[in-house]
Amino acid sequence: MHVETESEWIALGTRIHGGFGPLIPIGIRIGLDAIIRNRKTGEGLRYAVSEQWMPKVGEWIRTLDPPGRFQAVMKADELFLVMPAPAQ
Repeated sequence: MHVETESEWIALGTRIHGGFGPLIPIGIRIGLDAIIRNRKTGEGLRYAVSEQWMPKVGEWIRTLDPPGRFQAVMKADELFLVMPAPAQ
């Protein structure tokens, strides 16, 4: 299935996971950032949600509806720590 719009992402995430918490759009955002490995070296990137954002993620669960969660995640600056991932 190919999805492009916010409402399509929300529908797909809800159908697959039974709800649309903020961790789903976080995963979508990481995926949209094209996590790939270098074919020659095998090196890639590793993403982690910055610890400073965790209280905010909890707030999004309590206070925002699915579209609000999607928008909050997509607008969050410096949400991730991106680190090199050596070849395995």
